[in-house]
Amino acid sequence: MENQDTEQSQKRSGSEVEKDDFKRQKVVVPEGMTKREYKRQLKQQRWEETKDEYKQKKREKKKAARERRKERIKEAEANGETNEELYNYHQMKRAKVAPQEQIDTDVKIIMDCEFDSLMNDKEIVSLSNQITRSYSAKKHSTYDVQLDITSFNKNLKKRFEKAIPQYDKWTNVTFVENDKLEDILPMDDKQALSKYVYLTADTDEVIDTLEPHHTYIIGGIVDKNRYKNLCLNKAQSLGLKIGRLPIDKFIKMNGRQVLATSHVFELCCKWFENDKDWGKAFNEVLPPRKVKGKLTHGSDPEKSIEPSEVSEQPVSSEQSEQPVLSEQPVSSEQPVLSEQPVLSESSDEPSDEPSKGADH
Repeated sequence: MENQDTEQSQKRSGSEVEKDDFKRQKVVVPEGMTKREYKRQLKQQRWEETKDEYKQKKREKKKAARERRKERIKEAEANGETNEELYNYHQMKRAKVAPQEQIDTDVKIIMDCEFDSLMNDKEIVSLSNQITRSYSAKKHSTYDVQLDITSFNKNLKKRFEKAIPQYDKWTNVTFVENDKLEDILPMDDKQALSKYVYLTADTDEVIDTLEPHHTYIIGGIVDKNRYKNLCLNKAQSLGLKIGRLPIDKFIKMNGRQVLATSHVFELCCKWFENDKDWGKAFNEVLPPRKVKGKLTHGSDPEKSIEPSEVSEQPVSSEQSEQPVLSEQPVSSEQPVLSEQPVLSESSDEPSDEPSKGADH
């Protein structure tokens, strides 16, 4: 029994032992800070001290995985095999090319990022990742949907300047440093204001068509559904029209029908690309893990397809090679704010995996 205990203790990683040692320490909280704030500060400090070592190990593991994959490919080619991995490998080697010309849609999307103070550091990181994903979707779309990032200041701007400084070289995306949404709205012109629509899940008004010369506003917030009716109340206070995408016509989601900020923007782009068919757009954008079943256009939501019947979308090279967030440990000792951008080493493309967002 004693030998078994010794073997089990030896199997424990250094990080686990270090974590237990940290827990056993008597934490003396500095005056003026809460225990939670102080623990968060300590986690950030520990990440700063170990991040270089972690990143180096991560790079080495990726390099080793690539070498193993290349060896398997060479062996398959030598044997005259054309297996699925060989196909996927060559697919990954092909760069995703943006169209040289985009078709104008006369539709603008505003990401309203005025909710900075309602998010913690981790949620700010998640929102920045969703914005980079939206930029990628816009860049590679055959249709030009104008994108404005408003109230781009405070913590969100700091995050971009620190982790994604190349954002100022993004094309066809406008970053607006206004304080309030109403600062950029035609509040004195009711006719012009009537062409602004705030998207929120908390309404029965369904948007079946994205109208030309209209602006659709998405709430730029990651809140895990803490703030109910947030976008609805804001839109009503500003006298804006409200609407929601026809989620329930095509998708039966688990719980409240809320989409991530980046998903909403991607859906708008895919709607144009799929001949203005929401059903096809939803099937392309939303991953099967986020839904109970996918529905065909006009079908009964109660007769949804079982998850096992839903074919998963192919994963691109950008999705397969990139982490969900930044290159940092996914553990309880992980700091709140990441140092690294969610971009490829060889391009300016972001990660394709967003976190759950606001009440869109």
